Amino acid sequence: MRNIIAELFRKSPLEATGAHLAKVKECSDALKPLIEAFINGDKSLVEKMTKKISDLEHEADIIKNEIREHLPYHLFMPIDRSDILRFLREEDAIADAVEDVARLIEMRDTVIPGELKESLMQLVEKVMETIESLRVVASEIKILTQSSFSRKEEQKISMLIKNIDRKEFEADVIQQRVAKKLFTLEKKIDPVSILLLMRIIGKIGSVADHAQNTGDRLRCIIAR
Repeated sequence: MRNIIAELFRKSPLEATGAHLAKVKECSDALKPLIEAFINGDKSLVEKMTKKISDLEHEADIIKNEIREHLPYHLFMPIDRSDILRFLREEDAIADAVEDVARLIEMRDTVIPGELKESLMQLVEKVMETIESLRVVASEIKILTQSSFSRKEEQKISMLIKNIDRKEFEADVIQQRVAKKLFTLEKKIDPVSILLLMRIIGKIGSVADHAQNTGDRLRCIIAR
């Protein structure tokens, strides 16, 4: 991995973050099967998916640390070092949030009310769309750097980032809908379950938030 990151840095420090995002995306892809297992009450699969997510998040951390170690302090770079670190931090927060969701689910046997299952999966689907939108943006980074940040490519990426914003907003709307529905069931669910489900719903939504923040960091890099 060290050699791969070093080679990427010889091309572009921003391109090197793509290796990290690929692992973050792999981690976030495990979110949907995790929630499906949670909804279906499959504790064994929940534990399996939690372990997988934790391992992938750890692998993402290793890549993140490799990038930080290869990021020079004093050498001239076309992109400010602090901008890359902020971009990397938000990218990494996506995997962290996915792992938080898994840990919250795993810590207690909580039954999902039938009335909540469909809307919860709608939230997960929209969050996954947000992550996919970020992946599409990231796939353009190599072209952007090879074009020496051409105006045409910057405009293209700016439009793609707006799609991340739109998906994140849609996820927010669904998240509010799920939360409201949860509170209509407070007479059927014990207070501890309501509290835990609210935290799980919030953490799922934060996955999309961090994807949007990653896009925002790239927007700032392009604007400079």
